[in-house]
Amino acid sequence: MIDVYTPRGYTLDMSKKMIENRLKRLEGQVASLRTHITEGTTCEVVLPQFLAVKGAFNAAFEAYVKESLAECSTGDTRQRDQLISMLLKK
Repeated sequence: MIDVYTPRGYTLDMSKKMIENRLKRLEGQVASLRTHITEGTTCEVVLPQFLAVKGAFNAAFEAYVKESLAECSTGDTRQRDQLISMLLKK
């Protein structure tokens, strides 16, 4: 297997593992949030949890995009442009 290095110097396998770990932590945060809502926890506790989940998701998404966008669009400029357009939509 040939190691392909990302801009940060990690191999693609290492980067994917880091993103998987972020997603596992995110799953734990969502489970905790679900428990708080089910138990009727006050908004002073729940709202910061929502913000933490949102931040964790955004960080995982950003890491994924940074590490794999080039891999997703190799050689096909039309496909690359479509991916970029999709990312810019809100």
